Amino acid sequence: MEEFSDWLAESGAGADVGQVEAFLTFLAGAPLESIDQEVVQAFLLEWCPRHLNLPADRSWEMCESVADFVLFLGWTGRLRGGTNRARSVARLAVGLADSMSAKMADPGNFGMSKSLFASIEGAESMSEQELLAAVQRRVEEHNALPLEERKAATDRFFAAPPEPFELPFLHVPPSESEVAAAVAEAALPAKVEALRGYLGADGIPLTAKSNLKLTDGRALVDLLDTGDEMDPVHRDKVFRTRSTASLRQLMYLIAVAKEAGAVRLVRNRLVPVKAWARHSPITKATKLFRTVLEYGVLSMMSRQISFFGEVNGLLDGGVVHWLAGLIAPGARAPFDAIVDLNQHVVLEEFGSADDQLLNVYVSGDMPASDVSRILKVLAMTGAIEWSDRVSTHDEWGLEVWRGGSITMTAFGRHVLPDYLPAAGMVLRTAPDLSEADLTDLIDMMDAQPQEQHSTMLASWQPALSVAERAGLISAYVAEAETGRQRLVGLRLLGMFDAELAEPHIRQLLDTDAAGHAAIWLLQHGLADGNTVGSFITPAILVDILGQLTDEPTVLCEQFLRSDDPEHMLEFFWRHPAPEVSGILDVLGSHLPDRALAKHARKAAMRHRSWMANGGFA
Repeated sequence: MEEFSDWLAESGAGADVGQVEAFLTFLAGAPLESIDQEVVQAFLLEWCPRHLNLPADRSWEMCESVADFVLFLGWTGRLRGGTNRARSVARLAVGLADSMSAKMADPGNFGMSKSLFASIEGAESMSEQELLAAVQRRVEEHNALPLEERKAATDRFFAAPPEPFELPFLHVPPSESEVAAAVAEAALPAKVEALRGYLGADGIPLTAKSNLKLTDGRALVDLLDTGDEMDPVHRDKVFRTRSTASLRQLMYLIAVAKEAGAVRLVRNRLVPVKAWARHSPITKATKLFRTVLEYGVLSMMSRQISFFGEVNGLLDGGVVHWLAGLIAPGARAPFDAIVDLNQHVVLEEFGSADDQLLNVYVSGDMPASDVSRILKVLAMTGAIEWSDRVSTHDEWGLEVWRGGSITMTAFGRHVLPDYLPAAGMVLRTAPDLSEADLTDLIDMMDAQPQEQHSTMLASWQPALSVAERAGLISAYVAEAETGRQRLVGLRLLGMFDAELAEPHIRQLLDTDAAGHAAIWLLQHGLADGNTVGSFITPAILVDILGQLTDEPTVLCEQFLRSDDPEHMLEFFWRHPAPEVSGILDVLGSHLPDRALAKHARKAAMRHRSWMANGGFA
């Protein structure tokens, strides 16, 4: 502001420095180079009428003060677009004087504080103590009003918060073992442990500028596989690495480790934090992920200013929003789709591509490069997997990832939900399955896509061993009264490792599920046809067709795949399963072969008679 004051004195402009400070308050730290016509219009026509206690007929003063400040920014090279843009924005500011005056005169535009205190008579001529006393009296007068009058005077200033967006799926939290397995595969926690190991108990000394020494930098680039290149060669010219500060990937890893609490600076030495070793692997990975997400990959890695710094902040701030959809079971996002989404957001935020810097950004490879950098680090945290990606190298020899698709790991589904409320999203979470009985588990599975079933099974009764849980399911199948119960139970058993499931499956050879058990053993090479072939009867088909009675066409197609449909009908009418009656009715009404349909209707009548006689012909 001192420089602005000097500029005013030299140029003879009549701006009020105090009014310009109000403009800076409105900007709230936003980069000055980003000021444009939209910003000035929002300040003069929206913010000032709500907050500024200035007579309406003096609105022109604020407009001219803003215009002078914008011209100053353009003259001194602080405004993107230079003096030409500054003159355009300044003309707009001066031209808004009448519109601002009209809005300043309308009490409907006043903010709460201005509404309560703007009408204090003689405020301009009061001393500070007199003004404070007048304000206090006005507060006391307001507080003395009945509650309804106070609410009427103030509630209109508080806009209702937007309704949070509810994600269209139910989240089943992954089991601790699944999360631990994902963390064990993550690269970033392993790199941090390797860094701590290199530092040793006493740490390593740094240079006078608190950078790593070149010897240590070279060793850590290799140890941590950062991808940085010492003394890079470009177009046959060697660029000597003079400082480890230029090793961007290594510096980023160390910055993340410091912010997460794994290492720290002590007396110009980089040393490991002892408390870090006491954390569990999941806790360590969570701290690293939090650091990556909250600081932003691009913002922390590049530290850019001006337009590209704003873009970095925008992309970093949107990560949670597009990651959220990947929590859904089976969700997968193509890399190119994520790039397109982020490019669209940049265009929406910064306007049309008429701006030179914006056009440079969106017309080249920069959006893909920035998204790639974000995804590469997220993959290192263990929160996502990037499959089928293509690895290339840029002109400086640095590895660049493109293409493929992104999925979320169990660790990602464990940590990301904590960030959704702040992003305005609601995630419905499945009930706790740790104490649920098996029938409750099956009911919950019915409401979820199959991709979530293995996670739900792993979350069920975690206090029991895997063998004990398999035993409960086997008992459920053995006691099952319907084909659906048998099929569901056998599918659950099939989710366990074959070696663990085998003894439980063999026990089912003495139950109504014998045919299904025999087929499972044959499919897994754990039995031969001579041993278990006799257990395979048309009862298997009854269980399957019983699930299709609401889809007559499909049921008939499945039935007609049998080698001898008439033999099947003879078996069906003598089978006591509760589903048989419904199956025969569907076949009798929908089989395309009239003779076979008639045979099915006759079988249905014989079945009912047989059942009425207690299973005797």
